[in-house]
Amino acid sequence: MDDVLLGLSLVVVLSILARLSATWMRVPPIVPLLIVGMAIGISGLDLVNPSEMLGPALSPAVQIAVGIILFEGALSLKREELGSGVRSAVTRLITLGVVITWFVATVSIALLLDVPHEMSILIGATVIVSGPTVVIPILNFVGPTQKVRRVLKWEGILIDPIGAIIAVVVFGSFDNGTGGEFDIGELFLSLGVGGLIGAAGAAVMIPILGTKRLAGRDKVAATLMMVVAAFAASDAVLSDSGLVATIVMGVVLANQHRVRVDQVAEFKETLVPILVGILFVLLAANVDMGQVIDLGWQGLLVIAALIVIARPLAALTLVGLPFTWREKVFFGSMAPRGIVAASTASAFGLELTEREVPGAEYVIPVTFLIIIGTVFYYSLLTPWLAKVLGLAGEHRPTLMMIGAPPWALTIGEGLTQAGAEVLVWTESVEDAEAAARRGLVSFGGPLDPEEHEADSPLEDVAAFAVVSEDDTLNQLLSFQLAEIYEANQVYRRRSPSDSSPIVRTEALELFHDGDTETEVQKRLSAGEPVSVVGPLARVPEGAIPIAAVIPRRGTMPAKIHLATEDKPIKADGRSTLLVLNAVGSSPDGQ
Repeated sequence: MDDVLLGLSLVVVLSILARLSATWMRVPPIVPLLIVGMAIGISGLDLVNPSEMLGPALSPAVQIAVGIILFEGALSLKREELGSGVRSAVTRLITLGVVITWFVATVSIALLLDVPHEMSILIGATVIVSGPTVVIPILNFVGPTQKVRRVLKWEGILIDPIGAIIAVVVFGSFDNGTGGEFDIGELFLSLGVGGLIGAAGAAVMIPILGTKRLAGRDKVAATLMMVVAAFAASDAVLSDSGLVATIVMGVVLANQHRVRVDQVAEFKETLVPILVGILFVLLAANVDMGQVIDLGWQGLLVIAALIVIARPLAALTLVGLPFTWREKVFFGSMAPRGIVAASTASAFGLELTEREVPGAEYVIPVTFLIIIGTVFYYSLLTPWLAKVLGLAGEHRPTLMMIGAPPWALTIGEGLTQAGAEVLVWTESVEDAEAAARRGLVSFGGPLDPEEHEADSPLEDVAAFAVVSEDDTLNQLLSFQLAEIYEANQVYRRRSPSDSSPIVRTEALELFHDGDTETEVQKRLSAGEPVSVVGPLARVPEGAIPIAAVIPRRGTMPAKIHLATEDKPIKADGRSTLLVLNAVGSSPDGQ
């Protein structure tokens, strides 16, 4: 018992240290996690032996944890992101792309490693998956356009259960004696059962999240309870359909409008990073690296086949969609394998080895070789390739708007047309609906100015506009934001003339001339339209420039400037301007 306690304690401590080191080194967390796992595992110092510590509980524990991780990822899948070819791209990658990847992986493993055909089919299915735990950190580092990011994020999350279910169906063929034959009916049955139970779980969660009788942390606990319950119920009805249930539950909750789901953000901030770290260390510690090394140069050729043949062929299915050739090349250069491949291989490999199925000894080493090879390749070379293609740092600059008065939403809508992203924080359901009608993404819940980690709402925000109706909130938040970020990134609504200042802040006051409400705010509130003026276009006479989107230049990221008394907006031949039309004029578009 003491060995188990010490082993698990070591896994928790080192997994967290590995994640912290990844943040410091600016590399995807899976890289140090794999290194730590292999160092302390059965092939290294032999301090942790997961199979001996947890025994038959290892595989179920891993499956439940993966279900929770995929639920959290699904909470970020908003249907509003599926425009501009994103939906079609994701659909092709998780259908045609899956078939291509499976075929190339199966053939290369069978021919190069001399693995029995039935087992090659199973391993090929196991490495179909990618996953948000490896894709999103690389995207955060590269910073491509939002459209590119959305395609790869959706694919990474949705392909995990598809690949896992295909692997499960193939694995099940060894029970019924068909030895690797694939039953597509069982695949659709798993998707159907998981989908129904996941939707039912979301329906149960909506009133729980909407009640005022539970505190925020209680709602987080209730959500965790329902995710695990949906996973277990689906798996009990049809084996290995639980991952589909957790993803469907997350997608349904993310896209309903009755209650806000921001209050369960602890999934993303605390629970999921810890689970990912523990899982990677445990699974890497359970791998016999001697078997991986014994695969030799043939194993490296299998990795090469997946990188230079399978993925580019999958990207070719995007022909005809509204993406540039550079974006398509980038799609063909992003397919690292992650936690689902590791957990699936560990579960199947151990069981088939115990049954003495021919070739079963290849499942774990081949899969982990592919995980290690693809993670290191894509982590190291994809950022370089993105720079060569001109896609690195090309994401649209983001304005975080705190508060949602109508005049500010007009500016936000105009900025999106000018090439910026606008996020709106509000606790008002009516204001959130008004923002959605203008095509703006809104969120609520606790707002911590110090939270600007990867994939958080405050990540890489170019500018803040603190414009709520609560002057006290505006003053306090603008003070905090100006302390944490550059003061010239923070703009705030001017305080009423009869309001005494609570704190002194270096945040910039929006617009100019006027006191309680500026002339610009008055005209916007009265419904006057705004127009977008391109970099080389002439500003109409009498129009008032109120914002500018400044493009990326060299190593300098794109920026957003709002008009202030000390910093008026002027045409410079590079920036796209947002202007308040001259009185009596009509919008001139571009």
